[in-house]
Amino acid sequence: MKDIQLLHKGKVYHGQVGYDQPELMEVTVMEEPHLPDGDSVLCFDFKRRQTMRVLHNFQSKVILAPADSELFHIKASSGSKAEEWLVEESATFTNFKLNTYGTITDDFKISAVRISDVSRFGIGFEVNDFSIKMHHVYNSMIICDEECIYPKLIVRYAHILEKTIRYGAEIHSISSGDLNKLRYYVAMQQFKHTMLV
Repeated sequence: MKDIQLLHKGKVYHGQVGYDQPELMEVTVMEEPHLPDGDSVLCFDFKRRQTMRVLHNFQSKVILAPADSELFHIKASSGSKAEEWLVEESATFTNFKLNTYGTITDDFKISAVRISDVSRFGIGFEVNDFSIKMHHVYNSMIICDEECIYPKLIVRYAHILEKTIRYGAEIHSISSGDLNKLRYYVAMQQFKHTMLV
C-alpha cells in the first residue's frame, strides 16, 4: 500500500491507498475523517496532486472519485426546458448501466419499474405500462443496495422495445443525501462490473 495525504478545509489526513484506478480510489485514513459526501479533497503524494470528491466514507475508509468525473454531473435539473434535452449529436456523455428496481407513483397508482441506466440527463427505466404520462412529475423510489432514495422525476420520452417500454426521466428534485447515495451506488455498480470483466 502506498501512503497518501488528503487535504480538506485546512486539515491534512494521512492514509494508505487500498485501490487506485482512474475513476475510483479507496483510502484508509489513520484517524476518523470528517469528510462529508460530495466535498472536494486535494489528494497528494510525492508523484501527484489531484482534486477528488468524496463519494462515501465509513469509519476509516474513504471512497473518492476525480472532481471532474461524470458522476458529479448527475443532479437535479435546473429548470431547463424539454427542448434543451436535444443536444448536438457530436457531444458524448457517459451513460452508466444499472440493473435495479424501484417504483414511480402518481396519486394512488404505484408502478414497479426496472432502472436500466443513469446519466447527467436523468434516469432510464423500463415498465410494461402505456399509462405513464409525458412531462408529468412522478414521485419515485429507487433501491440502491440496502438503502432507498426518493427523487421526483419528470418523464421526457418513451421508446417502445420488443418486450417492454423504456422511458427517460429527468431528475426534477432530489435531496443532497439521496444524490450522494445515488452517485456512490452508481460508482460501486461500475466497479463491480469492471471486476467481473
